[in-house]
Amino acid sequence: MVRTIGRVAAIGTLFIASLTVTPTTGAWAASACSSPQEKTFSLPGKPDVWVGAEMCIYTRGSGNNQKTAMLSINWSGSFLAGKRFDKFVAEARVERNDTVYANEQCNWTSDLNNISDSEGQMWDCLAYYSSSLNGGWTADGRIIYNINNDGKGDYVWNLTGSPRVAIAPDGTETLVPSTEVSSIEEAPDDPTS
Repeated sequence: MVRTIGRVAAIGTLFIASLTVTPTTGAWAASACSSPQEKTFSLPGKPDVWVGAEMCIYTRGSGNNQKTAMLSINWSGSFLAGKRFDKFVAEARVERNDTVYANEQCNWTSDLNNISDSEGQMWDCLAYYSSSLNGGWTADGRIIYNINNDGKGDYVWNLTGSPRVAIAPDGTETLVPSTEVSSIEEAPDDPTS
């Protein structure tokens, strides 16, 4: 999947970007992304880690009616030998009117523990669902994490979901609201199809 930056919002020294995906096959009728979200993780005895996140929904209005939820993160943090996290799992969900239709988890624990610098790198967690139902589709998600050596268990960072995709008067899917919309021609390819 090839991506180019469509909208960039500066947060500190790092950027969160909404994505424009280069066409590969088919046309996607609508897409919507949440506002950028951020969190700084205070790590005992190690430099803090900053994470930026965004939730996007892509939906095909005709054809196979593929719905794709994408949770994207980027991060910044100085490297210091040793484990940062005992757990760092992203969860992307395809939802319709707050009912979960598909769920995917991506375990990024070893990635965050072993990569020294990823400024500008984007990681994506994708969930797919096919349905002939139109309207009400959103992407939602969370990050479940456990900070190494903090003496506590798992935490949950519940992310703000994407805006809802709805039906326009002419029968096509549109965005409600559309203030944070990316220019999307294609969603990521479903590796299972």
